Amino acid sequence: MSITEQVVSVLGGNSFDSLRVITSETKDVIFYVFDSREAVYWSDNRLSASFYLTKYDSWELIHFDNAWGVGRWTRAAGGNDLWYNVLTVIPIKNDYIFENKYLQNEYIQPFRLDKSFEIRRSRAGEGIAITDEKGQYIFTLVKKQGSGEESYQSSSEQLAHQESQQILSHGSTQGGSFSYQSILTPEQTEDKRLFARATVYYYIVFALLFVVALIILGVYGLVRNRGIKNMSMGVKFQYLIVLMQLVAFGYVFVVSVYYVNSRFEERQSEELLKKAGYIQKSLQNLYPWTVDLSARSSESMNVELRDLCYAYETDIQVYDLKGNLIGSSSPAIFDMGIISRHIDSEPFFSGKMNRVWHDRIGKMPYLTAYTEFYNGSYVQIGYIEVPYYVMQDERRRALDDFLSRLFPPYLVVMVLAVILGLLFSRSLTRPLKSLTDGLSHFRIGMRNAHLDYDGGDEVGRLVREYNRMVDELEESTLRLAQSEREGAWRTMARQIAHEINNPLTPMKLNIQQLQRLKQTGDERFDAYFERTTKMLIEQIDTLSHIASSFSSFAKMPEVHAERTDVAAALFSVITLFRTNQQKVPIRYVGAEYDVFAFADSEQLPQVFTNLIKNALQALEGQADADIIVMLKDLKDEVEITISDNGPGINKEVRDKVFMPNFTTKSNGAGLGLAISKNIIEGAGGQISFETSSKGTSFFVKLKK
Repeated sequence: MSITEQVVSVLGGNSFDSLRVITSETKDVIFYVFDSREAVYWSDNRLSASFYLTKYDSWELIHFDNAWGVGRWTRAAGGNDLWYNVLTVIPIKNDYIFENKYLQNEYIQPFRLDKSFEIRRSRAGEGIAITDEKGQYIFTLVKKQGSGEESYQSSSEQLAHQESQQILSHGSTQGGSFSYQSILTPEQTEDKRLFARATVYYYIVFALLFVVALIILGVYGLVRNRGIKNMSMGVKFQYLIVLMQLVAFGYVFVVSVYYVNSRFEERQSEELLKKAGYIQKSLQNLYPWTVDLSARSSESMNVELRDLCYAYETDIQVYDLKGNLIGSSSPAIFDMGIISRHIDSEPFFSGKMNRVWHDRIGKMPYLTAYTEFYNGSYVQIGYIEVPYYVMQDERRRALDDFLSRLFPPYLVVMVLAVILGLLFSRSLTRPLKSLTDGLSHFRIGMRNAHLDYDGGDEVGRLVREYNRMVDELEESTLRLAQSEREGAWRTMARQIAHEINNPLTPMKLNIQQLQRLKQTGDERFDAYFERTTKMLIEQIDTLSHIASSFSSFAKMPEVHAERTDVAAALFSVITLFRTNQQKVPIRYVGAEYDVFAFADSEQLPQVFTNLIKNALQALEGQADADIIVMLKDLKDEVEITISDNGPGINKEVRDKVFMPNFTTKSNGAGLGLAISKNIIEGAGGQISFETSSKGTSFFVKLKK
């Protein structure tokens, strides 16, 4: 069921309350209900016209005083043998007598046409014919072309504007800022208002530029640090302070503006209701015996209302009990068809008087108060409307005045708050940064400086704890170093004693045996003497070698890294070991010279000697023994690989390979690899190994 059919069906019960609920569902269609020729209901009072009955159930173009629209008359049976005429109107385009900022002769939604299209009653070949759902012609849309019709239109609008100004110049209206005249001629105050707002705009632009600058700096910081997670604590704290300040200032600004607007409307509503009450009393005194306003002369009432409008500085409209305009302090606005002569439908049919309503003329919203009109006997004879047309202008002026007072201290406080917040966060995080730098440069075994901070807050306590920790750790480091040195020497002494004690026992036994043979005069003495002295010489050489090794480890010189020809040093060592007693082949892959890296030129050959010698010892007694030495000249380093195909290193001892005094050989001191590691790492290089049952590879990496 269409909304028109719903309206017609409801009229059977003569229920205008239900009719009001139904018609409130749409704002694009307006309904008028007439009992004979008198309007008894209207859903909206935007259209201004006198309605004439033509034909039923057919859409036709209707020209109102202030708009074009299409309408259709429908007949409906009501209660008590009453018949109602229902006019359904779809507004199409405004058609005010002249145009300005608030009154624009434009197409009304939902029509989406520009003002270049005109409405004509007759068919036109170049236009667009509009028909109803049955295909019957209603009107034609024609796009303006040429200058002749435009000049005619311009001259007619100019003539209408001149006529309206003549109406305004007569005694039918009054001056003053409270009059509807500000709606009809707002251009007179527009320049002043824009000039007054210029200062506020400058403040707004400055505030926006300041906020945009902060946002750009914030985004730059995020991009530079690749997200907030990578920022320092101080920068995060600054971000948080600035963000909280901007949010707080933005919230205060929005709430302040909202409060000014809402408070302004509240004050205007209160004043409007008070004026309506005063005017109600004044009219009650003027019309104590009147029982029917329709019998009163509109001209005489207009004069009386005009006097009251000067006294209370507001326009006044008076309607009878049926909602028809009887008198106005500003009749010109009704004479020009800008406002309908019907009272607003919402307060009238809802019965909610003595309150302020929002209304609109063209594009300008305004406030209006309605109250009952009583005579001297307190019998209601009509309704009083007290509109406040210039609410928007005064609201803007009040807001401009508030913002012009608010912005200067507001911006100063905002800028100072941001600057002081940044300085405060920096002063708060400076000791934390110093603490971070101190921890990053903290080195165990070295002299670490104290941090300076005199504050008594949590940061100060943290700094004092850090300084105390530095002192205690330095003392503990000294004690630990002393203990490590003593332990190392004790370990070294035990190792030396063990290494020396091992050959002494067999040496002692052999000497004692020689003594017995000598005393008994045994003939085997000479042969045993020869064999024993040879063995003693070998053991003495072993002891001498052990002593030399420990002496070398204890007196090992510092590493002096310099640019060294690594290839030449390696190739010379390989050449020396190629004539080994085991006849193990040593294959070399790499350059023989001119491959440079940073190393100690005097100690580097010792590293290669130890590694190749260990490889030869690991291959002792192996038939397919093979050693491969490779030198790689990489971009940033030189890598030397010495590989053998021996049995590999046992898992149990792999972690001890580079430890001093560790060896798997019966005649070794276990210092060769420890010395080699010290030489390589002292030059800034690395030494490592990989081992398995198929062989072992040692890797030496030296930086270029």
